[in-house]
Amino acid sequence: MNHQKSRAWRAALPGLTAFLLLLSILASPKEAYEAALSGLDVFLHSVFPALLPFFIASEIMAGLGVVDFLSVLLDPIMGPLFRCPGCSSFIWIMSITSGYPTGARLVSMFRKQKKITVDEAQRILSFCSTSGPLFLVGAVSVSMLNSPKSGTILLISHFSAAILIGLAFRFYHTKGLMRHKSSVSLPKALSALSSARKRDGRPIGQIMGDSVRNSVNVLLMVGGFIILFSVIIDLLMRIRVIDALAAILSVLLKPFRPDPSLIKAVIGGMIEMTAGGKLVSAAFVSMDRKIAAVSFLIGWSGLSIHAQTAGILSGTGIRFRSYILGKFFHGLIAALISLPLTRLLYPEAAEVSAPLPGGFPPDWKEYFLSSWKLLFAALLCIALAAAISYARNRNKKKGSRKITA
Repeated sequence: MNHQKSRAWRAALPGLTAFLLLLSILASPKEAYEAALSGLDVFLHSVFPALLPFFIASEIMAGLGVVDFLSVLLDPIMGPLFRCPGCSSFIWIMSITSGYPTGARLVSMFRKQKKITVDEAQRILSFCSTSGPLFLVGAVSVSMLNSPKSGTILLISHFSAAILIGLAFRFYHTKGLMRHKSSVSLPKALSALSSARKRDGRPIGQIMGDSVRNSVNVLLMVGGFIILFSVIIDLLMRIRVIDALAAILSVLLKPFRPDPSLIKAVIGGMIEMTAGGKLVSAAFVSMDRKIAAVSFLIGWSGLSIHAQTAGILSGTGIRFRSYILGKFFHGLIAALISLPLTRLLYPEAAEVSAPLPGGFPPDWKEYFLSSWKLLFAALLCIALAAAISYARNRNKKKGSRKITA
């Protein structure tokens, strides 16, 4: 009987939460409107122009068979390291150059196309769900923290933590996993590209049109989540829920003597990353603590990004709990890595407390142009990795022929 009641409450909880959110919006329509407008401004001026080129280009490349080509070519690298197929290299590079939620978008797309299994998708998602350098350097280090020196620390700690999480997830569901030994073969890669192109069958014009339409649809969903969570975090601030959680956490962490304003910022950032970054920048603590706190928040990415990811991954069979656990440890490891890095690269950070930020990142035109530059850089990185892998394999084959001769 008690079990049935518990199940009934769990089923009713989402509906009750949505109803309470609706009542709060009706009770304070002006504040909700301003919060939604703030979220819309962030979406239109930074998120949309930064992500759109990557979403369109990734879909076009998948339709033209480029991903199948790279999957065969780079499988000998990604297989031993992460126990993932070669296409994970494409997802990784696109993720680290464009940021959330590009990695989740590509994992979902490849899973629905049955190019990867559920377990492979889980492993790929563990290290291919990252922030982008434009946000880390432009929005966080320069605009929020007002400290360009912190940008290098944030980049190294964030991406190295992602790689470590990926290496840990290589042991995820490996029972009965049999990986064949593959070697780099350019003819096989070209054959895979040709086969994928034939299977797709769409003309290039249709591929481009479908890519633009699908990308805009996904980004509209992302924008909706950003606006929704802007309203939610504003509500939690006004009814002082975040203050209450910060007070409780301050008591639990009392032996470590944490700063209350920093705890409040971290709790807010765990809900919405960008808002948390602004709160961290305003906290009256030393710069090394701010860098560690921001490193954790960017690795964790916030409930807003998690909601976007959940929407994108729906219907793929990927276990969301495993993803959440990986993101928590991503943030924790990034924060731990940032501490010695800050002492090494930015020793004066222990005494420096940067002033409040003067503005937000560059406007949409700069983001859009920078996104295309990063996209070309990503493609060059993929081509370079493929060329190095192919050259190494040819040298090995030549060496083996000399030995047999």
